[in-house]
Amino acid sequence: MLYQSILYVRTQKKRTFEINHWNLGKICFSYTADAGSVGYKKGKRVSQLVWRDFFETLVARREFTSEQVESLLEELIQGRCAEAEAAAMLLAWRMKGETPGEIAAAVRVLRRHMLRWDPGFAVLDTCGTGGDGAGTFNISTATALVAAGAGVKVVKHGNRSVSSQSGSADVLAALGVHIEGDVEHARTALERAGLAFCFAPKFHPALRHVAPIRKRLGVATVFNCLGPLVNPAGAQSQLLGVGRPELLDLLADALAQLGVERAIVVYSRDGLDEVSLADSTDVRVVEGARVTRMVWTASDFGLDGVARKEIQAANPQASAAIIESVLCGKESPALRVVLANAAAALLAAGLVQELREGVARARAAIAAGAAQSVLDALRELAKSRPV
Repeated sequence: MLYQSILYVRTQKKRTFEINHWNLGKICFSYTADAGSVGYKKGKRVSQLVWRDFFETLVARREFTSEQVESLLEELIQGRCAEAEAAAMLLAWRMKGETPGEIAAAVRVLRRHMLRWDPGFAVLDTCGTGGDGAGTFNISTATALVAAGAGVKVVKHGNRSVSSQSGSADVLAALGVHIEGDVEHARTALERAGLAFCFAPKFHPALRHVAPIRKRLGVATVFNCLGPLVNPAGAQSQLLGVGRPELLDLLADALAQLGVERAIVVYSRDGLDEVSLADSTDVRVVEGARVTRMVWTASDFGLDGVARKEIQAANPQASAAIIESVLCGKESPALRVVLANAAAALLAAGLVQELREGVARARAAIAAGAAQSVLDALRELAKSRPV
């Protein structure tokens, strides 16, 4: 639940906007209809124009302009919002509902502020939105390791858990991988292992003011949408799982506006933000400005079904143990779901032309020990770094 109650009061001269949040308590804003002051209950001032335009647009349920989005993001990035203000901003935006144009505008702002680096060749990312609440092991991280073992250069963007039990950074740390490396570390990892991990707080320092608020809110916000679209290495191939069905077309259309070589956006009808083998998976393939709709089932991969309860992990350590077993090639439901997602990743990267071919390539990479070698190389790099 995003909030317990919401109240908006409008008088001739004053507007009041109040949210009762289950964790942060009462968040109350007021502003005058003219050029008066704007603030929350402790009196901290922020930009009059930002808040007036923001709330008027919110109440009217209109789409924010690119200029409004930029102003809102800059308020957060520059730390001009107190915690209550930032929380209200994120909750209110979520309640209104984001649009593809808003997402694309926000992505452009974050890309300007991130620590960007150029690998010099095409790379794949498997970062998703998270937030499905399914409690599965880190499928997208296992997928990245297998895709790299199959020969695709992977730059995995990710973070610690914000609204789930285990984020990609959490499970990689549990696997013995150094997660907080800088650009040079990422370059070396990509060269030696074929996979680099970009820890979001390290490569997006401008978001340091936002991270603790997201953690306290405990629900998906617009930043769950933005994370997969702001890969520091500029990945032009993506397998992007979304945690809510309404995000499927939202992010696909945003990617089409931003321009991407090929991205495959997936949401499974059993609620997973991954390719599922328990139910149908709704798919959007984005190539440039074109979006193609598809539906995949387990039969498209030539794999037996996998129930959600068979791929649960209670914490990063349990998730790491499952990934280890997958890389060893142990036949299991976890292996099958990773093969399906790796096949989709290889398809996004252009290494294969159809899903069953992708399953075969992924299975061969595991059987040959190539996927395990990716993890081993990352571990060795972690051991050799200066203390």
